[in-house]
Amino acid sequence: MSEKSYILTATDMSDWAKHAEAKGAALTRLVGNATMLLVHVQEPRGGVFAMDSANAVLNKELYRVEAEKALEETARQLAVKKGITVMPIVRTGKVTDEIKTVIKDKKADLLVIGAHGLGYHFLPIIGNIPIKLLQGSECPTLIIRQEDERPYKKVLMPVDFSNVTINQVKQSLKFIPENAEVILMGVCESPNSDLNFYSNVEPAVLEAYRKTIKDKEQEKMDQLLQKVGSLRQFKTHIEIGVPHKAILSYAKMNGVDLLVLGKHHRLRIEDYLIGSTIHYAINEAECDVLITTSA
Repeated sequence: MSEKSYILTATDMSDWAKHAEAKGAALTRLVGNATMLLVHVQEPRGGVFAMDSANAVLNKELYRVEAEKALEETARQLAVKKGITVMPIVRTGKVTDEIKTVIKDKKADLLVIGAHGLGYHFLPIIGNIPIKLLQGSECPTLIIRQEDERPYKKVLMPVDFSNVTINQVKQSLKFIPENAEVILMGVCESPNSDLNFYSNVEPAVLEAYRKTIKDKEQEKMDQLLQKVGSLRQFKTHIEIGVPHKAILSYAKMNGVDLLVLGKHHRLRIEDYLIGSTIHYAINEAECDVLITTSA
């Protein structure tokens, strides 16, 4: 992380956005020597913004002034409450484009957005703002689904033992308290497990086969921990099953309040259409979701 860090929190100043604002402020304080960028984007769409007239320009400017006043007040309150520096930024344009521009200009270390607000609609084909922001994102993205702004206590980090995993672990630890429980999870997808392929196999044989798979996965996990080289004490969990189902089930059953996933290169629309683990997590996880970058 650079000497001066920037935690960018996007807000539409709705009631739900307050949860993202609070979490962004809390993380800014946790990181230390960081500034919170509180960004609000006015997206022209119909009404007075669609009219090319003096009245339209005046109304647009008045709306911008009001937005700036509201954002400055929110920034002031967050700064006082958390003892941090907050920089309010109002932009006009397409939400995703403007947020990405601020990320690039400020070299932001983290983007914090709410799972609701900012016009989010989980459309199965068109997509949503979190997904669009993940496409080509240059910094980790934290999607807030919980109202609780307290520090994370239990973190689940599914890993695939690739180079992406190393970045996933190292990037995320900056935003996780030292006393949080961090669980590295490996999921082995057994072929034909949902088709009763092993229905005629003796239970003992099947159990031995599963143990062999888990043992090999644990060896990879041990090697990963050596490569990460962190002083943190991690817990590990190996499971056989369909990855997104196993991950979401474990998170729900074990009270996980942050799910951390690593993004492989650019998230393509093809991946969204066929359904990726990240897609399922964003739409179905009940906890906050942090998506780290591939480099």
